[in-house]
This record gives sequence, structure tokens and C-alpha cells, in this order.
Amino acid sequence: MTIRAEKIVMVLLILGVLVGPAQAKEKGHSADYQVGTFSSTGAISDGSYASCSGGGCSAYGAEHNIHFVSTADGVYAIEAPTSVAGTIFVGMMTGGNAPTIHKGWFMDNLHEGDRVLFAAKCKTYRNNHTSCQFWLPNPDKAGKEILTVGGFTPAVAKTNTSQLCGTGKLSASVEAQVCNAASAH
Repeated sequence: MTIRAEKIVMVLLILGVLVGPAQAKEKGHSADYQVGTFSSTGAISDGSYASCSGGGCSAYGAEHNIHFVSTADGVYAIEAPTSVAGTIFVGMMTGGNAPTIHKGWFMDNLHEGDRVLFAAKCKTYRNNHTSCQFWLPNPDKAGKEILTVGGFTPAVAKTNTSQLCGTGKLSASVEAQVCNAASAH
């Protein structure tokens, strides 16, 4: 292993210790659990990487699943949990050039309409992007949770439809469509 690869492995190990394991004790979040309805799964590209040996190089693409869960408040996008060990292993095999590796998990097998139990702690940033941490009870390990990340989109969003109402800048037909609808809410 090269010195650069060793440094990358050390950084990943330190991050793994600081961020914590993907399994967390359940007692801290059970009071915050909510129920959502699974709607679909998508995929997010994690990039590509190459592994080279004496016989040449092979290129690989990496992606992970993101699962959409609806509640009355909006839609949560829950990403598959990461595999610290898998990421370190691929990093060692590729000389440190590897994407984050994600685990397969129970949400990969859900169907539209299935119910999901989870706790979420979300933070909204200045650009209205919401980032969340999620804790889901692990169906394979009683008393344990799976920790992962994702996002949230509220069911009711701020719009700009009422900004020009009553200013005379809108045509009568547009004002009738947006201003009357805005005042009805």
C-alpha cells in the first residue's frame, strides 16, 4: 500500500470513529418515531473508480439507493446507509480512489404503500435545502437502529403567487387565478 493510500485509510478510519457506527442503540430515538408510507426508490450516482493491476485496469461505476417516504408533513428522502469497511476496502484496492460504498438494507425490498417507522432530525439551510439524519429500527437486530442521512421536502411550500396581487402588474385573468387562490388558503 502506498503512503497516500495509507493516509486515506487513516482518514476514513478516523471519520468512522467520529461519525459513529451505522448501528446505534434504539433508546435515544424511539420517542421521536413517526410513521410514513413508502412510495418509491431511486438511485444516486456516487461516481466511478478504476482498479488497476498487471493485467490492465477495470472501471467501475457506483451508486446507491434513495428511498422516498411520505408523511402528512411532506416527503423524506432516505439514503441507504454507508459501509465504512466497504469504503476502506475499495479504497485500499484502488489506491485510495474510491467512492463511498453503501449497504443493501431492508428498504431495498419495500413496495409502494408499505409503512416505515423512522425518526428524523432535519436542518434547513439558507438555500432552502433541508438535510436530515435518520434513525430506523433495524428489523434484523432487535433493539438496534440504522443511522443514515437524506433530505426532506415539505408538503406545503412557500410560493410567489401572492407577491404581485393588488399591484396592477398582473393581467386580470392571472390575478383571478393566483390571488383568489392565495386568499382562499
